[in-house]
Amino acid sequence: MLKPAAAGVGALLVALTSACQSGTATHTNTGARPAGTPTSTSAAHIPHATAATTGTPAPNPGGLSDAQTVGALFMVYVYGSGAHNATPAQRAANIALYGVATPAEVVSRWHPGGVILIDHNNLDEQRPALSTGNVDGPTQITALTAGLQHAALADTGMPLLIATDQEGGRVQRITNGVTPRPAQRDLAGTSPAALACSYFGLGRQLRALGVNQDFAPDADVVTTSTGVIGDRSFGPDPLLDATDVQAAVTGLQDAGVLATLKHWPGHGSTSTDSHAQFAVIYESALTWRTHDRVPFAQSAPIAAGIMVGHLALPALDPSGQAATFSPTLVRDLLRGQLGYSGLIITDSLWMEPARAAGSPGQVALLALNAGDDIQLEPPSLPDSVKALEAAMLTDPAQRARIQAAAGRVLKAKEKLNRPTISPPGC
Repeated sequence: MLKPAAAGVGALLVALTSACQSGTATHTNTGARPAGTPTSTSAAHIPHATAATTGTPAPNPGGLSDAQTVGALFMVYVYGSGAHNATPAQRAANIALYGVATPAEVVSRWHPGGVILIDHNNLDEQRPALSTGNVDGPTQITALTAGLQHAALADTGMPLLIATDQEGGRVQRITNGVTPRPAQRDLAGTSPAALACSYFGLGRQLRALGVNQDFAPDADVVTTSTGVIGDRSFGPDPLLDATDVQAAVTGLQDAGVLATLKHWPGHGSTSTDSHAQFAVIYESALTWRTHDRVPFAQSAPIAAGIMVGHLALPALDPSGQAATFSPTLVRDLLRGQLGYSGLIITDSLWMEPARAAGSPGQVALLALNAGDDIQLEPPSLPDSVKALEAAMLTDPAQRARIQAAAGRVLKAKEKLNRPTISPPGC
């Protein structure tokens, strides 16, 4: 889509994840909704209807209800400086988007797998400059993330993934509470040990604020002098980039923050800004394999997440679909050939190529069928959820896909409980 805090949130996340692993937390359903709240299939009715149409369904991962399992496949943004605090304009925005007024109510009503912290969504024509109030400062951020986690624990017993884009340079969502960083290109050539230490420091600061996932590092290999990536990449050399990306992933994850490579299958060779236009990678299959693929391949065994871009690669998928919606580029190449088993996340679904792909419900099904696990910032969460709930009720194959994706979301959350390990020399 852009003073150290107390360590209490880190302890909360450990407690939340422990509850997830122990299976002792209770699962509660939300109560009455305000008038005008979008409706969805009630979790209480799903098991009966599904059993009637497909036989006894396999249990959902983590003991989640069907509604909670579907919700786990989405990461949303919310308006409000605190879990229960929002200005009148922010409350109106939440109601318009989610049917409820506060961040905590969004979590309880829709059971999202994660929340992304941003300042504003300039792709939303209705409120492009409205601040979410999410990232005003360390005290506020820490209180917000703790409140969101409390709401999630009360709802599903599972912690939230709380993410942001903290790359450095032009892309730093949190500007008060995290030390400003140079762009990735300015760090290229740093020794792997020093680079890992640098990202370990970033991860510690994020984790102290309650942020447990960073949509970084950028793994794109830049081969054009124009475009949206530029200095967000470590540079044009795929082998050097791969070393730098691996060091960044190691540092972040040793600090307890899930690293997320982006933007598969590689955004570095196109000048088109995929926020506003459909981007096509005009490369041969050989060029892609020896350049764009290299940093992703090297860090795939360790990276917790990979973000898929709204990028077509006709040499490998002649259908011309964006990778976000391409089973060839996600299921076959990323999962199959690359052997990646971690979390796959879409780029923002507010971006123009995603919105042009169909209605929110159609887009949700396209992303699911491509092999994406988490759908980021759906423009209409109610419509997206409704489409996946209906698919889960009526199609055993879709139910299996949804359950598998939710299982990978929960597996990623389990990693949040790993102890931090300072890289050598840090």
